[in-house]
Amino acid sequence: MAASSGLAALGRYWRWLYNHLWLTLPLLAIPVLWPFYQEGLLRSFDGGLHLLRLGVLDEQLRHGTLYPRWAPGLMLGYGYPVFSFYAPSTYYLAELLHWVGLSLYVSFMATFALLIVAAGFGMWLLASDSLRDSTGGEQNWGALVAAIAYMYGPYLLMNVFISGALAATGAQALLPWIFWSVRRLLRAQQPALYVLPVAITLGGLAVTHNLTLIFLPPVLLGYSLILWWQLGRNRRTLQWLLLSLLIAMGVSAF
Repeated sequence: MAASSGLAALGRYWRWLYNHLWLTLPLLAIPVLWPFYQEGLLRSFDGGLHLLRLGVLDEQLRHGTLYPRWAPGLMLGYGYPVFSFYAPSTYYLAELLHWVGLSLYVSFMATFALLIVAAGFGMWLLASDSLRDSTGGEQNWGALVAAIAYMYGPYLLMNVFISGALAATGAQALLPWIFWSVRRLLRAQQPALYVLPVAITLGGLAVTHNLTLIFLPPVLLGYSLILWWQLGRNRRTLQWLLLSLLIAMGVSAF
């Protein structure tokens, strides 16, 4: 009797673990983040430049300028309108970490770490949703493999450790979230529930990385139209998607 109850408890534990495999993603990201702990900020092509811009943003915020269009400390003191044309959201994320007590140096590295883990979570959602639709059941192991593969993707790691490109890393972290939210909107019985996720993620990309925003629309449009066509060409769903795109343009219009 005791043995059977013990086996039942063990079975419940394994079912719970299987249903919550996504909780292991921060632990599984530790090896890829280990260079930050072991060596600190690695010498990269653009890392120093982005750290400098973070310092400039911090100075402007402390002087009460919430969104500085002009950075007077750049270009040998002549000033430079960097935040007018270079999407700044990842700098603000790093600044938020700085305000909670981390140094600018550590908050810069911590932002990379958060973005890598966020990329894994986004890919988990997208892969689990896609695999569930194609197989008719939960495919958590497959989603976990996809999330790990995305966190350890060569281009993502190149942006982190070789380029030191904070904004490009942020864009890669957002991409699976964008495709997941669009997919959920097109498949949901109540598409209105996913209007804000689409608007926030796509609008977030607009204030994260300019180049990715240029390349994404044709891919996202093709993906959306194919999925919409497969699901029966519901005009009402397409209207909700267009509304979410307009809101995304609105929230990033500044």
